[in-house]
Amino acid sequence: MNCRNMVPLLEPFADGELSPEKVVEVEQHLEECALCVERMRLGHALRVSLRQVVQSSSVPSDAFRARLAAAMEATRQREWDKQAEESRLERQRMLPWRMILPVAAAASLMLVWTSRGGDSMSHRGTTPVMSSTADTEATEATIEELVSRHILGKPASTILPDQNLVQDMAQEVGVPVRLPSLVQYGGHFRGGSVVPVHNMATASLSYEVAGHSVTLYVYDSSRLPLARRLNQRWVGDAEVYVGKRRGYSIAANEHSRVGYAVASDLSDTETAELVAALH
Repeated sequence: MNCRNMVPLLEPFADGELSPEKVVEVEQHLEECALCVERMRLGHALRVSLRQVVQSSSVPSDAFRARLAAAMEATRQREWDKQAEESRLERQRMLPWRMILPVAAAASLMLVWTSRGGDSMSHRGTTPVMSSTADTEATEATIEELVSRHILGKPASTILPDQNLVQDMAQEVGVPVRLPSLVQYGGHFRGGSVVPVHNMATASLSYEVAGHSVTLYVYDSSRLPLARRLNQRWVGDAEVYVGKRRGYSIAANEHSRVGYAVASDLSDTETAELVAALH
């Protein structure tokens, strides 16, 4: 085979695209033709040079890295939300039994305690202790109630025009209540009222932050220990507890018996930052 017929086969030969019969023909020709050997070397050098140019010009920009990181974070958040929703549905299926069993156990304990002379035991200062399971379920129910009140989004029954009404709320709640400013987050106050949460008076303050509805609850943290059902997180030097319920974020912060809980449809990171600002 002469060089004119061979030249079109050199590039497919280099790329490994020829049939075995053609490979043998090209190899035999290259053993006898120095010119085609040079053509092969030149083609190889061109491919190596092109590969280096492409690799050097394909370094991702900072903007591309940022978009990729944002896409990965969004995917992670969707997966987290999916897992949280599946966990919520599982809890809903199990909740009736989890509530029934502690109540039944407490009833049995009371019967035994009474049959053994509960009056004499009470004189010795011994009182029945609520099970940790019941405490945990009660805390979870409280969190669900806070989120439900936020979702309902009813207008606050009391607008707070002066500090006297804030002090009145504090007397009902039993801990200091202050009206924080969220202007730095693009937020403004809409109103507030005292609502019963788990049979305890709780201040409910309504805000609008960057077009999102945000509810701030102020309560006695010794009576509503929300932290046990939320995940610990640090925002700067503030220790907060964050979670998601029914697609809404809730974050809590406790300081000197005063508990703050923020419920919103913002991300858990943004909600955590809001409650950390109340530290």
